[in-house]
Amino acid sequence: MKTTFALFIGITGLLLSTSCSSDSEVKSAASAEKISTDSLEREEWFPETNFDSLRGKYTGDFGDGFIHVILTYVNDKKAIGYNIHKGLQRNISGSVVQKTDHFELTLNEPGDNPYDGIFVLNISKKDGSVNASWIANDPKIPAKKFKLKKQFKRDTDSKSAFEGGEVTEDNFIEFFSYANLNDGNVDFKESGIVLYTYYPEGQENEQQEIIKGSWKFTDKKTMVIEWAKNDQFKERSMKFKLTKDEDGMPSFEGPDNLSIYPDYY
Repeated sequence: MKTTFALFIGITGLLLSTSCSSDSEVKSAASAEKISTDSLEREEWFPETNFDSLRGKYTGDFGDGFIHVILTYVNDKKAIGYNIHKGLQRNISGSVVQKTDHFELTLNEPGDNPYDGIFVLNISKKDGSVNASWIANDPKIPAKKFKLKKQFKRDTDSKSAFEGGEVTEDNFIEFFSYANLNDGNVDFKESGIVLYTYYPEGQENEQQEIIKGSWKFTDKKTMVIEWAKNDQFKERSMKFKLTKDEDGMPSFEGPDNLSIYPDYY
């Protein structure tokens, strides 16, 4: 009788154990299937993208001035370029992540300048607009949120500026790449950098000084230059208006009787 009871208990335990094991396996399989299904639902498939189209120069307000962000290389994982603010150029590089409606670029400055930080550019797939932010490596420096707009090269006037055609933002470099600014020279670069070279007063035989700056057009006839900190100019942000003399020769007139005119004068 004892033997029969023990056998019954053993068989019952085995059946329960087998049942629990089966239930566990079924639950595990169902769970695995759900995870797999969820993963498929979360995974997004994007149409083929020409990431080269993201390259170029983007410009926008940046707190106390404007900034140029130039992307020289972009693929589906990485972006490389540089930014220019008041004549200071800093390299940037980082990751590219494709989202449903935009591309997210996280770009780091080198970190060897006290004002270096991290840019995040969200470039819209719909219209190419850019919502951006910058966080300094130094937590004491306030973060910035701003917008950027891509600068596209447009068709220039059919006449060359040297042939009497209108001077525009697009052919400006052709005419003013190297120009005079009162007693010094200015060298404008396509990137948005401008270099002012001059001899300090009374030191014509000494070493030339160079002041860096950034330039951009705010409308068809207005150019703004923002200079790096210097002792030469009273104003660090200057507006210059495009004008023509009686012979039709163009120049830019600025504050404090400053004039920019082509070097051929």
